[in-house]
Amino acid sequence: MTDGTSEETPPPVNTIHVRENGPYAVAADIRIPGEEPLTRRTLCRCGLSKNKPFCDGSHASEGFNATGECADNESEPLETRNGPLNVTPTQDGPLMVAGNVEICAGTGHTIDRTTKTFLCRCGHSSNKPFCDGTHAKVGFKS
Repeated sequence: MTDGTSEETPPPVNTIHVRENGPYAVAADIRIPGEEPLTRRTLCRCGLSKNKPFCDGSHASEGFNATGECADNESEPLETRNGPLNVTPTQDGPLMVAGNVEICAGTGHTIDRTTKTFLCRCGHSSNKPFCDGTHAKVGFKS
């Protein structure tokens, strides 16, 4: 933190921003198995990080190319928009996200509001940012 404190208050709305040619930027009360709860994290979506599930910048050096603009899923505003967000990397598969979350495109507009989804982390889904099972076909290893 720039103000010298080590703790940050979780935001009033849990969000995952899909970065253009880059990672997922998550802002929430993030719970990842084996990690301390955090309020901000960047998570790999290219499949190339050597520090999965976290982004290590490999997308830039390896030329990962994926738009941050996604088709909108019809969704109604969530009754509760914050709270714990559980992010579980599945074995050799997607990120399972459970909890109230708004997924936003690169320009910031909301593409989905959900309480459970599976996000691609192999970099090959035809339905990015959502998993379509391609990780199994390309032999993605977590």
